[in-house]
Amino acid sequence: MANLYTYQILRDTTEKTVIKLTANFDGTGQESNNARIQANTLYGALATNGFQVANTQGGAANTTLPFYNLSITRIGYNIASQQKGYVELYWTGSTSVPIINMDLSGEYSEDQGMVSIPNNAVSPTGDIGIATIGLGANCAYTLFIELRKDNQQYQRGQFNDPGAFNFKPYNLKP
Repeated sequence: MANLYTYQILRDTTEKTVIKLTANFDGTGQESNNARIQANTLYGALATNGFQVANTQGGAANTTLPFYNLSITRIGYNIASQQKGYVELYWTGSTSVPIINMDLSGEYSEDQGMVSIPNNAVSPTGDIGIATIGLGANCAYTLFIELRKDNQQYQRGQFNDPGAFNFKPYNLKP
């Protein structure tokens, strides 16, 4: 049996995304993935011209923005590590920056009075990487990650109907 990884988007709207990540380890190695969550593949990611959505509507992978400004608003985790290892999330860039190290189970959330975690990597891509340290056979993890999208890098309807998007709900018209 090989190490098994899953990636499931539970919710992906114009404002936020909720992703579930899992892994089961057979003892043959650790996970080290710089792009476990790829920012330019999420719903509404804009291409470099600012009008096309990346990977759809004619936007190609090589025309995506160099940086997508996501922030983490919630992380729920359960790490079955037999108290031998931990899981690290990090912002990917030329110099990656750790977000959080996790073992056992817990939650990091704005609902608990915590602040959202912005991307502070050097020359960031917006992607989120994951690394496991010390996880062996019969170890596993499940992560639920909620991300807030920045309106400058994700389409929120401003190109579908610009008039309706920009007018306030007071029925004011030019």
